[in-house]
Amino acid sequence: MNISSFFPGRIRIRDEVLKDAEISGALRAAIESHEAIKNIDHNLRTGSVLIEYYVSKLPVEKLLTFQKELMELQQLCEHYNGKDKSAILKKIGELKEKLAL
Repeated sequence: MNISSFFPGRIRIRDEVLKDAEISGALRAAIESHEAIKNIDHNLRTGSVLIEYYVSKLPVEKLLTFQKELMELQQLCEHYNGKDKSAILKKIGELKEKLAL
């Protein structure tokens, strides 16, 4: 997954894998689990997710703590063949657990 734009309070992620409804739904559920999330706009057709969040509840320093999981998730997405999505869904689950802390 590629972060196509980032401004404090707003992140846009794009990737072909986000055209998969199951993967996108899992990612959305994981992200929505964090109290800082204001709104999520997802476009299945383009594989784009716009995340709006409260900067006061999720400063950039806190976002950086998710960097390792996001890099691992990106690598899994790069190797996604459209069939076995279990590894991606597992990594999203791990991200959801970390977001809940």
